[in-house]
Amino acid sequence: MTQNVIQERVELARRGAYPKVIGRMASGWLVVADTQPVEGYCILLSDPVVPSINDLHGQQRLDYLQDVVRVGDALLKVTGAARINYETWCNQAPSLHTHIVPRYATEAQPQRLQPLCVAYDIAKSRAFDAQMDLAFMQKMRKALDIQPGTQTDAPQALTLYGIKNCDTVRKARNWLEEHDVAYIFHDYKLAGVTRQKLEDWVAQVGWEKLLNKAGTTFRKLPDADRADLTEKKAVALMLAHPTLIKRPVLEMPQDLLVGFKPDVYAQALG
Repeated sequence: MTQNVIQERVELARRGAYPKVIGRMASGWLVVADTQPVEGYCILLSDPVVPSINDLHGQQRLDYLQDVVRVGDALLKVTGAARINYETWCNQAPSLHTHIVPRYATEAQPQRLQPLCVAYDIAKSRAFDAQMDLAFMQKMRKALDIQPGTQTDAPQALTLYGIKNCDTVRKARNWLEEHDVAYIFHDYKLAGVTRQKLEDWVAQVGWEKLLNKAGTTFRKLPDADRADLTEKKAVALMLAHPTLIKRPVLEMPQDLLVGFKPDVYAQALG
């Protein structure tokens, strides 16, 4: 599936290839916004990438909220702003990110009382400039004690893939939460799964274990689709019909669990 702009920028930040990165925080990447209608306008990009803050759990959720406020504190100190605006939309690019915006007593009265996107023409404002914004970025790094980071900083979070209203998925989520296991939930009925991800899973556990042949979706397939299954054909079917993926799938740094059994989760997660 095509990545949205937030996902693309997180990937670049992980590779050290995104020049607007101020630094790596516990919950993601702090970057300078594309344009600067007000000086010091920043964005926090969640890493791991999730659709919304409601898809973070436990310590990851607390880390994100704390980082947002930490950035605000640093901006007050570095810029001398009168207050900080915090805006988390994720409507056009449905991956968690928060706009963190210094507001100044020196702004004209009409603009000062309005949200940033109403007060200013953001697209026509001064664009990010690596040289012009360098001093600000360095001050923020010092205030927050952060650095741009490298690929090794990518988080090793657990991700639970499934469908939100599936009973088995609910049981798995309840188990994780009851045992204080931090995880990210990815609804593959809504968001799909990439071909690369499916191929990686198949390489780990085999397509026969991943393909759900007992469900309604498989039974409703044309006879030709259900016949003569191969790995290539199974991957294509799961890519076209994500509900064919057996659920849930728990992706861990060193393992992959398909389906839910409390004793298996307990053994794998200690």
